[in-house]
Amino acid sequence: MFHRIVKRQAMVYFFILLFPLFQMATFGNELIGEGIKESDQASSLVKRSNDVFRVQNGSGNYLSSLNKLLSVSESRGGLNLNPQVISSIGIKIKTHMAPGLQVSPKLLDALLEILSARGYKSNQIFIADRDLSSLIEAGFHLGVSGVSKYKKYNLFSSRNSQYYHDDWFHDSPMPPTLHDRTRFFINFPQDRNRRILEERKSYLPSLFFLKNVFWINLAVASDHINLGINGASANMTTGAISNYQRFLDRATIAPAAVTEILAIPEIWEKRAYSILDLSKFQFANGGQFDAEFIGRESTLLLSENPLSIDRFALSVINKKRIAKGFVARAEENLLLFKYALEIGLGDARKARIFNVQ
Repeated sequence: MFHRIVKRQAMVYFFILLFPLFQMATFGNELIGEGIKESDQASSLVKRSNDVFRVQNGSGNYLSSLNKLLSVSESRGGLNLNPQVISSIGIKIKTHMAPGLQVSPKLLDALLEILSARGYKSNQIFIADRDLSSLIEAGFHLGVSGVSKYKKYNLFSSRNSQYYHDDWFHDSPMPPTLHDRTRFFINFPQDRNRRILEERKSYLPSLFFLKNVFWINLAVASDHINLGINGASANMTTGAISNYQRFLDRATIAPAAVTEILAIPEIWEKRAYSILDLSKFQFANGGQFDAEFIGRESTLLLSENPLSIDRFALSVINKKRIAKGFVARAEENLLLFKYALEIGLGDARKARIFNVQ
């Protein structure tokens, strides 16, 4: 039975330690995602893996590398990307630091080719990222008005009405940044009560989890002073919601927001795969692109758990930080992984990594 709760409000701090009990009390029955056969539930939704699969992509052949990763993951019980099992896929790309650091079009093209070869039609797949300006900078969006497409696939940003839904938001008393507060004043100049109400809300990217959609997360990695790493986990949470900057600027609230949003059952149970490309990453001064701190490693990572991917990507970032004279961001000190463990998103510290030939 698909379990939907209208106006989900995920409070950032108050339930971070009590979330497992809160989840049982509030969310009730275990979620079975709409759009996936009930007979496949045990292997594909409940027994999800924390393992990470790694392939060297030195030749830049994303199609071959991604095919290998998916084949090995699926052979070990990973979610089967098949239109008979999952009827609709939303691909979340990462472009907020484009064009300096972004998801490679070659990676996206390889994924689209694989899905097409498996029987997916163009109307069963869409691509999205929050900021239209970033999509334009990254070269995915042509900057023209009207219905946007990347090749033959629908391309969405938060400018599209389908991206958010009024009933799905993350509620927090954390005040907005000055920029966002100004935007709320412009939108509701005569309605103070509405402004106060909207300042608490961060709307969720509902197009990735409502109806029959499962999401694939294409990410790149950068250093982040409060998260430790801005990678796969952040891409689907603070990299997708509205009114987000208020969380990222705070050391304890940033990881709490990422994990709380990711733990919303309608989001968490609709994950297919996260894929992170380390061909270009930023190892210092994260938050904005800085060409001085760019590292490169011809590695592609895939996992069903975005936090597991972030853990291994962090080790690559830390290796580069140490080589360049920076202090490593110690994994054991990062709240991101601690909070994730406490609220039931798996123990990324125990995730295994498998090299794929």
